[in-house]
Amino acid sequence: MNKLLAGLVLLVMITGSLSSCKLGKKPVHRKMFIDTMTHAGPITVLPDSDGAVVVADTAKPVLNAEKLQLIETLKPVWQQQISYASFEGKAKMHYEGKNQGQDFTANFRMKKDSVIWVSITALGGFIPVARAYITPDSIRLINYLQKEAYLMPMSKASELLPVTVDFAALQNLIVGNALRSMTNATDVTDFGGAWSLQLEDTAYIQQLTYNKSDSTMRSSQLRTHAGNGPAAMIQYGNYEQVNGRRFPGSRAINIINNGEQYYLDMNFNSVSFDKEQDYPFSVPKKYTVK
Repeated sequence: MNKLLAGLVLLVMITGSLSSCKLGKKPVHRKMFIDTMTHAGPITVLPDSDGAVVVADTAKPVLNAEKLQLIETLKPVWQQQISYASFEGKAKMHYEGKNQGQDFTANFRMKKDSVIWVSITALGGFIPVARAYITPDSIRLINYLQKEAYLMPMSKASELLPVTVDFAALQNLIVGNALRSMTNATDVTDFGGAWSLQLEDTAYIQQLTYNKSDSTMRSSQLRTHAGNGPAAMIQYGNYEQVNGRRFPGSRAINIINNGEQYYLDMNFNSVSFDKEQDYPFSVPKKYTVK
């Protein structure tokens, strides 16, 4: 698995598989994700207000003059990013993967390009489940349920995942930006109520869909050029103004890798930007350190 999508799986595993809460309701987007992400060639998924899905095959895009003009017009839209120095948020989460599912609460704190701190609790915050402290160079995890801790440089993240982690992608996923910053647009489609833009670099194909009404991002898809490689899809919703920023309060995250499917639903109920933070992390005595 390439390192960018490995990073996404890591966040899903941190916020999901370390917990042991009661299985909640099944995600409503999983079937759609399986159908579309196994489609031959790049696709665009546009669920409407009734949950219907439009899938447009764009395997062989042709950039005519009209599309080139639309790409140029949309540059301010797809190049926009949520700007911040620090971020803090609390979200209700639902995880499913490898025949298990949990509901829990996640508290996030981030200092841009420096620290990602995640604290997982269950039963309304009364039961500590897991904690993570991630930097561009290291990963530290505590599993309170199993009384274990993992302390390792990022170069040894293969002990948890097959490859190293993309720190920037984790930041973008949490704050609500497009997963990867790209400048090479290879296709664009006008669906009436939304625009879909395809971007590529040497490693990835990314498709971003934006609502015409307010230019907010509706969905983001990312996959490798290899047709059988890992793939991720994120749907965004419930936008609100937070400290002058349009923030997507809900995310539905789907990942397929090596035949395994992972789902993470995030619904933020508390968000703030650019406040002073601390990142408490200490391994209790008698915990097994790996």
